[in-house]
Order: sequence, then structure tokens, then C-alpha cells
Amino acid sequence: MIELLASVAIGIIVSYSTYYYISYIAGMTSQLKLSRVANDNVQAIVESIRFNLSMYQVTFETNVKKEDALLTADKLPYGISNGNLIPRAQCATDGCQAYFGYVIIPSLFVRNLYQVDIKIALASQNILANKWKEEQWKKYTYFITVK
Repeated sequence: MIELLASVAIGIIVSYSTYYYISYIAGMTSQLKLSRVANDNVQAIVESIRFNLSMYQVTFETNVKKEDALLTADKLPYGISNGNLIPRAQCATDGCQAYFGYVIIPSLFVRNLYQVDIKIALASQNILANKWKEEQWKKYTYFITVK
């Protein structure tokens, strides 16, 4: 009888650990996919700005507080939904995994040099799944030159 109880206990532990491992891998896979999609969108936006700067609005405000105000998570203008970059207003119907925004600042000292600050913030349903505060958003800074 004791051997039967021991084997049942071991079976329960093995099945629980297998379930936990599978759910952990699924969560990591979705986070890595979202990170890859976000990085692809960042690269696409930076290349688009680099080749078509005249199509984008450049801010001449060099105050850090103003830049931070433009890049707060609740004011980011774009959403990432299923790998696509969409307007944030469309996130109510399509659902977004992350929000995306950028600011283009010209250099004060070097002509045709621009600083592109990009911020990606996770949507609130994804924030609850994360354990660390720094995983809730990513900020990228690129320096690009245009002709």
C-alpha cells in the first residue's frame, strides 16, 4: 500500500512539473515572438525614416522631459497586433500585444544627423505576465544620417 502511494505521489509530481514546463515554454515562445516582431518593426521604421525623412515629423524640442512626455506608454500612437503595426485606435477592435512610438530629434551640432528614440511598451495584459519591471518596455536610440 505504501509503495502504491509513493508511486502515485511521484506520478503527480512528474505530471505537475511537465505541465509547468510546457506552460513556461509556451510563455517564453510568445515573449520571444513579440520581441522579434517588435525588433523587426523598429528596424523597418528606422530604415524608412533614414530614406524618407521628409515624410516624418521632426521635433525641434530637445528637452528630455518633453521627449519623455511624448513617449509615455499611454500616449504611444501605434500598436503591434499579430506582427503588424497599426494605429492605436484600431487596437480596441484588433487587440494589441504592445504599443510603439518614436521621436525624431535633429542634432544641434552636426548637420543631417538625427537621433531617433523609439519606445515599445507591452500592453497591460502582457505586463501582468512579466515578473521584472524592465521587461515592460524597451527604449532604442538610433543616430541616422540623411542626404
